[in-house]
Amino acid sequence: MSFKEEYKKKLVTAEEAVGAVKSGDWVDYGNFTMAPTYLDPFLAKRADELTDVKVRAVTYPGLAAVAQADPTREKFCYNNWHFSGGDRILHDKGLCNYVPLLYHEGPGFYSNEHVASDVFIVKVAPMNRSGYFNFGPSCSISKAVANRAKKVIVEVNSSAPYCYGGYNESIHVSEVDYIVESDNKPLFSLPAAAISEEDNQIAKLIMNEIHDGSVIQLGIGGMPSAVGMMIAQSDLKDLGVHTEMLVDAFVDMYQSGVVTN
Repeated sequence: MSFKEEYKKKLVTAEEAVGAVKSGDWVDYGNFTMAPTYLDPFLAKRADELTDVKVRAVTYPGLAAVAQADPTREKFCYNNWHFSGGDRILHDKGLCNYVPLLYHEGPGFYSNEHVASDVFIVKVAPMNRSGYFNFGPSCSISKAVANRAKKVIVEVNSSAPYCYGGYNESIHVSEVDYIVESDNKPLFSLPAAAISEEDNQIAKLIMNEIHDGSVIQLGIGGMPSAVGMMIAQSDLKDLGVHTEMLVDAFVDMYQSGVVTN
C-alpha cells in the first residue's frame, strides 16, 4: 500500500475521529500552536455522551472548548501544565487544573509506563512525499506523547510550517490511526510588542555588557526585542543562542550574521 493510499484509508470526518474517545479515557492535545483547535469543539459536542474524560494540554491557544462544555467537570476534566492566557481564565473559573511538571520533564513523563494516554490529538503539517506529517513549531514532546498513546489522530493544517528538529519532529502515516483535514486556519501568533523609548534606553545599557562570543537569551516584550534589533545592527561577532523563546528578533540576528553558535 502506498503512502497516499494509506492516507485515504485513514482519512475520516471530524465527527468520526473524535468518536475514538471513550468514557474514562486520557486524551492528550498537541502543545502550543499545534493544539487541535479544529477538533477540540467537535470533541466538546460529545459532552452528553461521555463521562470522566481527562484532557491534558500545554499552553492552549485560546479557551479550550472541552473545558467550557462541562462546568461540572464530570464529563471533561481539563488539565494543563503551562498556562496560556486562556488557560488562566479557565483556571480562575475552576475549569482547569494545573499540572506541576517542568517543561523539560515532558518526554520523561510520557516514557513512564504508568502514565496513561489513550488518544493523542495533534495538529500537523500536510503529509510529505515520504509519508511524514510534521509537528511544526511544537515538536518538543509530541513524538513522546504519540509513542505513549494508544491511538493518534492528526488534524492536518496547510498553514502549519515544516520545521526540522532531529528525529522527533514528524510522525509517519503508518503510526497514525485517523486523519482529519481541517479548516486550515492560520496558526495562533502573538503580535510584535511595541518598543518604547524606555525599552531602547535600557537596551543600550545592556548592549554594553554583550561581547563577541556571548551567548544570548531573549524573552517576550518590547525591551528584549529592542536588544535583539540592536544586536542585529551591531558589529558583534560569533554570538551563540541558548533560549527558551525564539522570538522574532532572533530572525534579524541570524540573517545579519552575528549569530554563528
